[in-house]
Amino acid sequence: MRGFNALTLHELRLTLRRGESVLLSFIVPLILMLIAGYTAEESNSVVPGFFALALLSSAFTGLAIATGFERKYMVLKRLGASPLPRITLILAKAAATLVIELLQIAVIWLVAIWAFDFSPDVNWLGFSGVLVLGTVAFAGMGLLIAGRFRAEVTLAAANLIFFVFIAIGDFLIPVDVLGETVAAIAGVLPAAPVGRLFRWSMGVGCLIDPRSPAFKYDKGNIISRPILGSGVVI
Repeated sequence: MRGFNALTLHELRLTLRRGESVLLSFIVPLILMLIAGYTAEESNSVVPGFFALALLSSAFTGLAIATGFERKYMVLKRLGASPLPRITLILAKAAATLVIELLQIAVIWLVAIWAFDFSPDVNWLGFSGVLVLGTVAFAGMGLLIAGRFRAEVTLAAANLIFFVFIAIGDFLIPVDVLGETVAAIAGVLPAAPVGRLFRWSMGVGCLIDPRSPAFKYDKGNIISRPILGSGVVI
């Protein structure tokens, strides 16, 4: 247990010392949320998407880049040769990632309360389940890339995928308005489902379309109606 605690704290210190990790994990989500100028009514459907973005930045991008360079400089090999069991190493990384995610969510939540009077109706069991499942999904993708490619390729790919997921991840723009092909692709990737599940856990149907306050959308089995002056697909 002592080794697990020490390694978890070590992972946390390394993450918080990396400027790019702090930028992706804390600064970028806050800037995107604040510059968009959402109203208090819109925030209940928009802010949960930023929780999904927090998971993406830490469990996918940050973990992939850190693991890729640890692999390059043989840090993982040295840790594997230490007396600590490998499962302890994996659990320590997972625990450090989860702590960073909780810090991100807490910061986003507090800023949303301050800026938008954010007041969701939270299903805490569902919220916790989405947090765990989203972390596993993004971490699996990150570790897959880090284990397959060189560190420099992993760095480029992780950052590229991060910004692609911002565009098609149902974080800022409803994926349904991007076209059937993009919506189909987004549906099989983890970003959009995680964002939607976070909204579900907070009692929100779907993301407000930022293009028009009177947006209505009706396609297939999707029904829309205006809520509080804004179009919300539900």
